[in-house]
Amino acid sequence: MAKPYFRQVPNFEYVSRNAESQSISDYVPVKNLFKKGKLREDIFGNLNFFTKYKIIGDERPDNVAFNIYDDETLDWIVLLSNNILNIQTEWPMPQAVFDRVMLERYGSYENLYSGIHHYETSEIKNSAGTVLIPEGTRIPNTWKTDGNFVQINNSKISQIFSGNGVVPTTTINVTLKTGIKGINVGSEVIISNVSETEYNGRFIVTSAVIPFGDEICRAFTYKLPSIPTIANPVLSTSESEEVLFKVGTGGNSYYYEYYDERLENYTLVSSTFFVNPVTNFEYEMRIEEDKRNIFVLKPQYLNVVFNDLDDIMPYKKGSTQYVSATLKKGDNIRLFE
Repeated sequence: MAKPYFRQVPNFEYVSRNAESQSISDYVPVKNLFKKGKLREDIFGNLNFFTKYKIIGDERPDNVAFNIYDDETLDWIVLLSNNILNIQTEWPMPQAVFDRVMLERYGSYENLYSGIHHYETSEIKNSAGTVLIPEGTRIPNTWKTDGNFVQINNSKISQIFSGNGVVPTTTINVTLKTGIKGINVGSEVIISNVSETEYNGRFIVTSAVIPFGDEICRAFTYKLPSIPTIANPVLSTSESEEVLFKVGTGGNSYYYEYYDERLENYTLVSSTFFVNPVTNFEYEMRIEEDKRNIFVLKPQYLNVVFNDLDDIMPYKKGSTQYVSATLKKGDNIRLFE
């Protein structure tokens, strides 16, 4: 039943561009690659016509065709079934090629196997079982932010520092960029997105700067439970709104905060429980593994495809270039040069 694809593609006589050609009227036959076979939409869009297949090791399309149809020349059926146009990028790479390409892409084995491509979350649910963050939510590997945020009226901080710049202290001084109405001693503020986690959290205002006759608080202070591990930081700011993922120093101080309505309190989830690094190697292997999961047309429907191809490929009479059902002849543009 051998039915190689290109034997069914009709030819096209094209004016020769060979420099050694003796006549401007010489033609060479070439395959008309504009004639492309495809599966009918009612077949391609119906999973009942296909079966799942897992590509193993360095299997090529012809190997798969032999396994399924007992005919390696039907590799084109395998490719059409998965709409694969570029086998170099859409088919799993042989192991030796994969190793070479990965080393070229990432520069070293250390960067390939240890470099972090991105982070992903584990599933987070509240006490009622509602999913707050789905498993596998992707986080860029540059998710650290130096933005600062006070969760009252969306006002921004323009500066936050501790002590006098010489001696570290637990007293934190905050200067507000736009000010917040209603803040006073005893008010609770939420500080987040400060890159040093000692400054993040829910704090009580210990002093407030409110200009005379003005209800807008321009600055305030709060106290930490202990002296910061990083002395005298002066932190930059950004205009970004509060984000769910907040970052601190040391690499283990990421956390996610949410309000649990059932428990009626705020809950902090440490990154230890929900942030998972994905290395460059793991990321690339996932892509290759996804390519291994394909669909193949069931053997009993092959004749339908063959009949369709017999109808698609032949040339139809009526064109001035028509020579036969398998041949057309182009105009000789060299005669007009």
